[in-house]
Amino acid sequence: MRNIRFGTAKAMFAATVAFTSGVGTSATAQDLGELVAPLSISYYAADFGPRFEQSSRILASEWEKLGLELNLEPIQFSTFVSTINVGGGLEDIAFVSVGSDPDRVDPTYWTYDQSACGQRRNASKWCDETYSALADAQRSMVDQTKREAAVKELQQLHFESTPWWPVTHNVFGMLWNNDKWGNVLSPSPVNPAETQVNPWLNMKPLGDDRILDWGYFEDVNTYNPLAEEGAVGWVRFIFDTFGKIDSDGSVMPWAAESWEFIDDTTLRIKLRAGMTFHDGKPVTADDAVFTLNKVIDVQPPSMAARIVTLDSAEMVDDLTFDIKMKMPDASFVTTGLPFLFILPKHLWENYEGDILARDVIEEGVVIGSGPFSFKEWRRNEVHELETHKAHWAAAEYDGLRRLSLGQPDAIRSALLSGQVDLATGILPTAAMDDLARQNESLSFVDENSHGTTMVWVNNEKAPFNDLAFRQALRQSTNKDRVIMEAHLGFANKAGSGPIPNQLSAWYDDSLPEVTFDIEAARQILADAGYGWDKQGRLHYPAD
Repeated sequence: MRNIRFGTAKAMFAATVAFTSGVGTSATAQDLGELVAPLSISYYAADFGPRFEQSSRILASEWEKLGLELNLEPIQFSTFVSTINVGGGLEDIAFVSVGSDPDRVDPTYWTYDQSACGQRRNASKWCDETYSALADAQRSMVDQTKREAAVKELQQLHFESTPWWPVTHNVFGMLWNNDKWGNVLSPSPVNPAETQVNPWLNMKPLGDDRILDWGYFEDVNTYNPLAEEGAVGWVRFIFDTFGKIDSDGSVMPWAAESWEFIDDTTLRIKLRAGMTFHDGKPVTADDAVFTLNKVIDVQPPSMAARIVTLDSAEMVDDLTFDIKMKMPDASFVTTGLPFLFILPKHLWENYEGDILARDVIEEGVVIGSGPFSFKEWRRNEVHELETHKAHWAAAEYDGLRRLSLGQPDAIRSALLSGQVDLATGILPTAAMDDLARQNESLSFVDENSHGTTMVWVNNEKAPFNDLAFRQALRQSTNKDRVIMEAHLGFANKAGSGPIPNQLSAWYDDSLPEVTFDIEAARQILADAGYGWDKQGRLHYPAD
């Protein structure tokens, strides 16, 4: 990890100018409390693209006008996920992005998983018991009108408390070699992640090259689907899920042919007939029941948020089973079915070690029923999958290689040389657009999504445990500048609440807009008793 000292004399001078021109006059030493110590901003390092450092620099330059000193701390993506996103290791501030994964079209991810007391994804460590009780209750509200009202109330409470706040919504780009590949379809309204049908399963080779080369970065920690947290979509190419998100945001049947609630707490699922695992064994309800009961028993941390309401699974016949729930769960079809997968019982039921630590590659059990089967992994170099021809939705090409190139410049060069056929995510969307304009062999599409960049702050420590400080930091978050300078215009301004405004069915558009205003932010701090010394540095309220 490299630490970048952002505080400079120039920035401190700007802070002093902003102070003397807008809010009060310099305080005397006896009027001031303790100096606010330097704060860190953690963000995804260059392996996840340049926009996170650029955005963090922009935010820091504005926040320093409040009299703060900021240090920038880039962290490699998989480390960031394990230590901060789900590891509880946020020190001060983080600028992060969460993708437009299928389950995130439901409000539970935004209102409960990221904000309720004690939830593993609640990286900002905020805890409000009243809010959390309502966030928990809305998950079991099968009455849509009541649930919408509860979700609206949650957004109001969240806005008032400001535990974290969104900055932009992602515009995802997809760039591909149109000389080699056709029928490349957009997965809108979500980004082209591996959990989607498009573009992956409908692409057609136009020549003799029947291996799709995707330029990405190294984010896989394990091919054990019970333990992987960063590359869950990639692993689900191999381990098929019961459902997938369709183009209208609904859940479409996938490994499950159909499902229905036979009562408030029992979901009956019928599997698609004729499915096989990659070793040729048939997929049955017995495999699904084994997998779900194993997951409920083990409670893998990577899956805990999605299975909290599950009690057990029971077989009905060879292709049918019931999922029993502890309580009604209005979000389960959206959050669970596109995420939960089927393990082959015959390869897992007799394993006696720590199932979460199982080395599935060493033991040769990277075997699922998905559209691709595992072939090879050379860490920080390449992941290679083969097309599972027996799959009902098998691709018309022979396999998929993910080249772990990491840096945007390397992906750009590989696209131009023909080494890479497809790029998503890591190469900035604006750069994809430019490349397509300059090269007839490259095609580009961009799509709005509910993927979100946001500011997390550690609500358990000062100064972030002070509502006034959080509100001031939010007021001085320059969303427009982040969009124009870090994303070169390829992003959308986020609204005021925790739910993305792209999810119009759930977003509360009555929330007031928080405009960027340094003077107003400084006034919030002054009204709360904070003060500035002659150097323009921010101090806590005096005792």
